[in-house]
Amino acid sequence: MKTWQRALSAGTVLLSLTACTGYSPTPYWSIHTPAFASLKPGVTTKAEVRQQIGTPLTETTFQRKNEEVWEYRYLDGSTIVMLAYLHFDPNGVFKYAEHFLDPAYAGGTDK
Repeated sequence: MKTWQRALSAGTVLLSLTACTGYSPTPYWSIHTPAFASLKPGVTTKAEVRQQIGTPLTETTFQRKNEEVWEYRYLDGSTIVMLAYLHFDPNGVFKYAEHFLDPAYAGGTDK
């Protein structure tokens, strides 16, 4: 079997495995800036965030910082694509949010 055929086969297997996980982040075009307004630091839980905003793109745990960060892509207005990073404490309570232009949609820069 040629190298490119092996790579294609491996890619097909990986793609089919990700389809089996059932992971489906909320589409960014269905999340808008006001969705984040109701989040209250020290009060809002991860379950409430998931219910109000949806499934994040990523969920990352930072052991040294003792926190978990969820990443969302969303629309500010009708055309500006943004990224939000929501930080949670070890008890699953919202701490704070960071919002940035999405470099994938803003000309490749995040400044």
